[in-house]
Amino acid sequence: MAIFNQIRVINPSMFVESTWLDDIVTARIPILVLRGFLTAEVSDAVVADLTQCRKQVRVSHYPNGALTTLGPYLAKYTSAPENYFTEMRDIQPLLPDTLLTLREQVYWWVQKVLKLESLQTAQEPELGPYSAAIVRFHADGVANPLHNDHIVRDAAGSGLAVTQILHQLSCVVCLQECDDGGELRVYNKKWQADDEQFKTPGELGYQDGVVHQCETCEFSPRRGDIYLFNPTYYHEIDRVSGDTRITMGFFFGLTDKKMKHAIAWS
Repeated sequence: MAIFNQIRVINPSMFVESTWLDDIVTARIPILVLRGFLTAEVSDAVVADLTQCRKQVRVSHYPNGALTTLGPYLAKYTSAPENYFTEMRDIQPLLPDTLLTLREQVYWWVQKVLKLESLQTAQEPELGPYSAAIVRFHADGVANPLHNDHIVRDAAGSGLAVTQILHQLSCVVCLQECDDGGELRVYNKKWQADDEQFKTPGELGYQDGVVHQCETCEFSPRRGDIYLFNPTYYHEIDRVSGDTRITMGFFFGLTDKKMKHAIAWS
Protein backbone atom coordinates (compact mmCIF):
# COMPACT_ATOMS: atom_id res chain seq x y z
CA MET A 1 0.00 0.00 0.00
CA ALA A 2 1.31 3.45 -0.87
CA ILE A 3 2.54 5.59 1.99
CA PHE A 4 0.09 8.36 1.07
CA ASN A 5 -2.82 6.07 1.99
CA GLN A 6 -1.87 5.96 5.66
CA ILE A 7 -4.56 7.76 7.69
CA ARG A 8 -3.59 8.28 11.34
CA VAL A 9 -6.36 7.87 13.94
CA ILE A 10 -5.70 9.03 17.49
CA ASN A 11 -7.74 9.12 20.69
CA PRO A 12 -7.58 11.36 23.79
CA SER A 13 -5.43 8.89 25.78
CA MET A 14 -2.64 8.67 23.20
CA PHE A 15 0.72 10.35 23.64
CA VAL A 16 1.03 13.48 21.51
CA GLU A 17 3.72 13.07 18.86
CA SER A 18 5.82 16.16 18.19
CA THR A 19 5.91 15.39 14.45
CA TRP A 20 2.15 15.34 13.80
CA LEU A 21 1.93 18.98 12.75
CA ASP A 22 4.79 18.72 10.28
CA ASP A 23 3.40 15.42 9.04
CA ILE A 24 0.08 17.07 8.12
CA VAL A 25 1.73 20.11 6.53
CA THR A 26 3.85 17.86 4.30
CA ALA A 27 1.04 15.27 3.85
CA ARG A 28 3.22 12.46 5.19
CA ILE A 29 0.00 11.94 7.13
CA PRO A 30 -2.62 13.00 4.57
CA ILE A 31 -5.45 12.90 7.14
CA LEU A 32 -5.11 12.97 10.94
CA VAL A 33 -8.30 11.86 12.71
CA LEU A 34 -9.15 12.76 16.31
CA ARG A 35 -11.64 10.09 17.38
CA GLY A 36 -13.33 9.89 20.75
CA PHE A 37 -12.82 13.55 21.63
CA LEU A 38 -16.41 14.56 20.83
CA THR A 39 -19.35 12.63 22.29
CA ALA A 40 -22.48 11.67 20.36
CA GLU A 41 -24.57 13.62 22.87
CA VAL A 42 -22.76 16.86 22.10
CA SER A 43 -22.89 16.44 18.32
CA ASP A 44 -26.60 15.54 18.50
CA ALA A 45 -27.30 18.64 20.60
CA VAL A 46 -25.53 20.88 18.09
CA VAL A 47 -27.41 19.37 15.15
CA ALA A 48 -30.72 19.82 16.97
CA ASP A 49 -29.94 23.46 17.75
CA LEU A 50 -28.97 24.19 14.15
CA THR A 51 -32.67 24.03 13.28
CA GLN A 52 -32.95 27.46 14.95
CA CYS A 53 -30.79 28.89 12.15
CA ARG A 54 -32.70 27.69 9.09
CA LYS A 55 -33.32 31.25 7.87
CA GLN A 56 -29.58 31.98 7.99
CA VAL A 57 -28.55 28.99 5.85
CA ARG A 58 -27.37 30.14 2.42
CA VAL A 59 -27.07 28.26 -0.87
CA SER A 60 -24.43 29.46 -3.37
CA HIS A 61 -25.22 28.12 -6.84
CA TYR A 62 -22.63 27.29 -9.51
CA PRO A 63 -23.07 25.67 -12.95
CA ASN A 64 -21.67 22.38 -11.66
CA GLY A 65 -22.88 22.37 -8.06
CA ALA A 66 -23.94 24.29 -4.99
CA LEU A 67 -22.62 25.04 -1.50
CA THR A 68 -25.09 25.09 1.40
CA THR A 69 -23.61 26.84 4.41
CA LEU A 70 -24.32 28.49 7.74
CA GLY A 71 -21.89 31.35 8.11
CA PRO A 72 -19.72 33.13 5.53
CA TYR A 73 -16.71 31.65 3.78
CA LEU A 74 -13.94 34.02 2.79
CA ALA A 75 -13.23 32.46 -0.62
CA LYS A 76 -16.60 33.80 -1.81
CA TYR A 77 -15.71 37.36 -0.84
CA THR A 78 -12.07 37.85 -1.81
CA SER A 79 -12.99 40.67 -4.19
CA ALA A 80 -15.13 42.43 -1.55
CA PRO A 81 -13.96 41.25 1.89
CA GLU A 82 -15.91 43.94 3.74
CA ASN A 83 -19.10 42.02 2.82
CA TYR A 84 -17.69 38.90 4.46
CA PHE A 85 -17.13 40.74 7.74
CA THR A 86 -20.60 42.31 7.57
CA GLU A 87 -22.23 38.90 7.11
CA MET A 88 -20.15 37.48 9.97
CA ARG A 89 -21.25 40.26 12.35
CA ASP A 90 -24.90 39.83 11.34
CA ILE A 91 -25.01 36.08 11.90
CA GLN A 92 -22.86 35.80 15.04
CA PRO A 93 -25.65 36.71 17.55
CA LEU A 94 -27.96 34.13 15.96
CA LEU A 95 -25.70 31.10 16.33
CA PRO A 96 -26.66 28.60 19.07
CA ASP A 97 -24.53 28.44 22.19
CA THR A 98 -23.89 24.74 21.69
CA LEU A 99 -22.17 25.47 18.37
CA LEU A 100 -20.05 28.28 19.83
CA THR A 101 -19.02 26.13 22.79
CA LEU A 102 -18.08 23.23 20.52
CA ARG A 103 -16.05 25.54 18.31
CA GLU A 104 -13.98 26.73 21.27
CA GLN A 105 -13.50 23.16 22.48
CA VAL A 106 -12.28 22.01 19.04
CA TYR A 107 -9.83 24.93 18.91
CA TRP A 108 -8.45 23.78 22.26
CA TRP A 109 -8.16 20.13 21.19
CA VAL A 110 -6.39 21.04 17.96
CA GLN A 111 -3.99 23.31 19.80
CA LYS A 112 -3.10 20.56 22.28
CA VAL A 113 -2.79 17.73 19.75
CA LEU A 114 -0.57 19.77 17.42
CA LYS A 115 1.41 21.32 20.29
CA LEU A 116 0.61 24.86 19.22
CA GLU A 117 1.27 27.68 21.65
CA SER A 118 -1.71 29.60 20.29
CA LEU A 119 -4.69 29.06 17.98
CA GLN A 120 -6.94 32.09 17.76
CA THR A 121 -9.56 33.43 15.39
CA ALA A 122 -7.89 35.76 12.90
CA GLN A 123 -8.40 39.50 13.26
CA GLU A 124 -8.38 42.21 10.62
CA PRO A 125 -7.13 45.55 12.07
CA GLU A 126 -9.91 47.68 10.56
CA LEU A 127 -12.63 45.12 9.88
CA GLY A 128 -12.58 43.04 13.08
CA PRO A 129 -12.60 39.29 13.71
CA TYR A 130 -13.01 36.69 10.97
CA SER A 131 -15.71 34.03 11.06
CA ALA A 132 -14.34 31.35 13.40
CA ALA A 133 -16.04 28.38 11.70
CA ILE A 134 -18.66 27.43 9.13
CA VAL A 135 -21.30 24.71 9.02
CA ARG A 136 -21.66 22.79 5.74
CA PHE A 137 -24.69 20.74 4.67
CA HIS A 138 -24.36 18.02 2.00
CA ALA A 139 -27.88 16.76 1.30
CA ASP A 140 -28.79 13.56 -0.53
CA GLY A 141 -27.26 13.60 -4.03
CA VAL A 142 -24.78 16.41 -3.34
CA ALA A 143 -21.04 16.10 -4.00
CA ASN A 144 -18.18 18.59 -3.63
CA PRO A 145 -16.08 18.81 -6.82
CA LEU A 146 -12.32 18.36 -6.99
CA HIS A 147 -10.65 21.51 -5.65
CA ASN A 148 -8.02 22.94 -3.36
CA ASP A 149 -8.09 25.77 -0.82
CA HIS A 150 -5.24 28.27 -0.86
CA ILE A 151 -6.05 31.66 0.64
CA VAL A 152 -2.61 33.14 -0.06
CA ARG A 153 -3.33 32.61 -3.76
CA ASP A 154 -7.05 33.35 -3.75
CA ALA A 155 -6.84 36.61 -1.80
CA ALA A 156 -3.49 37.77 -3.23
CA GLY A 157 -3.24 41.55 -3.34
CA SER A 158 -6.08 42.08 -0.85
CA GLY A 159 -3.79 42.91 2.05
CA LEU A 160 -5.81 40.64 4.35
CA ALA A 161 -4.02 39.28 7.41
CA VAL A 162 -4.67 35.66 6.41
CA THR A 163 -2.57 36.07 3.25
CA GLN A 164 0.53 36.34 5.46
CA ILE A 165 0.39 32.75 6.70
CA LEU A 166 3.14 30.24 5.89
CA HIS A 167 1.02 27.08 5.75
CA GLN A 168 -2.74 26.48 5.53
CA LEU A 169 -4.50 23.54 7.18
CA SER A 170 -8.12 22.47 7.47
CA CYS A 171 -10.08 21.17 10.46
CA VAL A 172 -13.48 19.49 9.97
CA VAL A 173 -15.87 18.14 12.61
CA CYS A 174 -18.40 15.50 11.53
CA LEU A 175 -21.66 16.40 13.29
CA GLN A 176 -23.88 14.01 11.33
CA GLU A 177 -22.97 11.14 8.99
CA CYS A 178 -24.73 10.37 5.76
CA ASP A 179 -26.03 6.84 5.12
CA ASP A 180 -23.64 6.18 2.26
CA GLY A 181 -21.06 8.07 0.20
CA GLY A 182 -19.71 11.39 1.39
CA GLU A 183 -16.10 10.17 1.57
CA LEU A 184 -13.33 12.74 1.63
CA ARG A 185 -10.72 11.93 -1.02
CA VAL A 186 -7.34 13.70 -0.84
CA TYR A 187 -4.87 13.49 -3.73
CA ASN A 188 -1.11 13.53 -3.44
CA LYS A 189 -0.77 16.73 -5.42
CA LYS A 190 -0.54 20.36 -4.35
CA TRP A 191 -1.83 23.14 -6.54
CA GLN A 192 0.62 24.74 -8.97
CA ALA A 193 0.12 27.57 -11.45
CA ASP A 194 0.03 25.27 -14.49
CA ASP A 195 -3.06 23.59 -13.07
CA GLU A 196 -5.25 26.54 -14.06
CA GLN A 197 -5.60 24.97 -17.52
CA PHE A 198 -7.87 22.40 -15.82
CA LYS A 199 -10.22 25.00 -14.34
CA THR A 200 -13.49 26.03 -16.01
CA PRO A 201 -14.29 29.70 -15.28
CA GLY A 202 -17.36 30.17 -13.12
CA GLU A 203 -17.52 26.55 -12.00
CA LEU A 204 -16.51 24.95 -8.75
CA GLY A 205 -13.18 23.16 -8.70
CA TYR A 206 -11.03 21.56 -11.38
CA GLN A 207 -11.35 18.92 -14.07
CA ASP A 208 -10.25 15.41 -13.10
CA GLY A 209 -7.23 15.49 -15.42
CA VAL A 210 -5.37 17.69 -12.96
CA VAL A 211 -4.86 14.67 -10.64
CA HIS A 212 -4.38 12.01 -13.31
CA GLN A 213 -2.47 8.99 -11.89
CA CYS A 214 -1.99 10.69 -8.49
CA GLU A 215 -2.05 8.63 -5.29
CA THR A 216 -5.20 9.09 -3.20
CA CYS A 217 -6.26 8.81 0.41
CA GLU A 218 -9.96 8.18 1.13
CA PHE A 219 -11.71 8.70 4.45
CA SER A 220 -15.33 8.12 5.57
CA PRO A 221 -15.91 10.31 8.63
CA ARG A 222 -17.95 9.04 11.55
CA ARG A 223 -20.16 11.22 13.72
CA GLY A 224 -17.90 12.96 16.24
CA ASP A 225 -14.70 12.63 14.18
CA ILE A 226 -12.46 15.68 14.01
CA TYR A 227 -10.07 15.47 11.10
CA LEU A 228 -7.17 17.56 9.89
CA PHE A 229 -5.50 17.78 6.49
CA ASN A 230 -3.64 20.14 4.19
CA PRO A 231 -6.30 21.65 1.86
CA THR A 232 -3.75 22.99 -0.62
CA TYR A 233 -3.63 19.37 -1.80
CA TYR A 234 -6.45 18.54 -4.18
CA HIS A 235 -9.49 16.99 -2.52
CA GLU A 236 -13.17 16.24 -3.14
CA ILE A 237 -16.22 14.82 -1.36
CA ASP A 238 -18.12 11.95 -2.95
CA ARG A 239 -21.85 12.15 -3.62
CA VAL A 240 -23.91 11.83 -0.44
CA SER A 241 -26.74 9.32 -0.07
CA GLY A 242 -29.46 9.36 2.58
CA ASP A 243 -29.16 11.57 5.64
CA THR A 244 -27.57 14.99 5.20
CA ARG A 245 -23.84 15.08 5.89
CA ILE A 246 -23.35 17.98 8.36
CA THR A 247 -19.92 19.30 9.31
CA MET A 248 -18.42 22.25 11.12
CA GLY A 249 -15.06 23.40 9.81
CA PHE A 250 -12.44 26.07 9.68
CA PHE A 251 -9.07 26.77 8.14
CA PHE A 252 -6.07 27.68 10.21
CA GLY A 253 -2.77 29.10 9.10
CA LEU A 254 0.65 28.85 10.71
CA THR A 255 2.17 32.29 11.11
CA ASP A 256 5.75 31.58 12.22
CA LYS A 257 8.59 29.42 10.94
CA LYS A 258 8.68 27.37 14.14
CA MET A 259 5.00 26.50 13.56
CA LYS A 260 3.88 27.34 17.08
CA HIS A 261 1.22 29.97 16.40
CA ALA A 262 -1.85 29.83 14.20
CA ILE A 263 -4.82 31.95 13.19
CA ALA A 264 -8.19 30.51 12.11
CA TRP A 265 -11.00 31.57 9.77
CA SER A 266 -13.68 30.12 7.55
